[in-house]
Amino acid sequence: MMGVVATLCLGLWVGFSQAETKTGYVDLQKIFQGYNRAKENEKKFKQEVEAQQKEINKLQDEIKKEQEDFDKKKDILKAEEKQKREERLRDMLQDFSGRWKEVNQKLDQRREELEKECLDEIIKATREYGKKHGYTLILDARVVVYGPEGADLSEEILKVLNK
Repeated sequence: MMGVVATLCLGLWVGFSQAETKTGYVDLQKIFQGYNRAKENEKKFKQEVEAQQKEINKLQDEIKKEQEDFDKKKDILKAEEKQKREERLRDMLQDFSGRWKEVNQKLDQRREELEKECLDEIIKATREYGKKHGYTLILDARVVVYGPEGADLSEEILKVLNK
């Protein structure tokens, strides 16, 4: 039984290897770096980061002012007032920490969305290019150890994407 399976697999392999194949590869990193839409998305993302950073800086400044004010007055405050101000500072720090984590998670998610959007477009363009030009297989350059000259389709795909 194993002999029959091995013979069948060998026959399929020989048949496939003798068939006309046209292969190419793309360097996704190179395409991302040259893709105008990815550059626009990166600019947009940086603006979002800057806006969030301004908000975080504002919260930090408020905490810093509250801490400085408390440090100046802590020796003259009544015990009850001192405890209230310490609790307020702790609450402010806790809120800041929670907000910081929330902002970072949202920004990470946003970056992933923007990158996925571009990657989906790159994959779609690569598939369409492959079908149009009769390619049997187009690989990611990271898995290609050797490829003949002319098999790197990265520049061609970039031209299609940046039209």
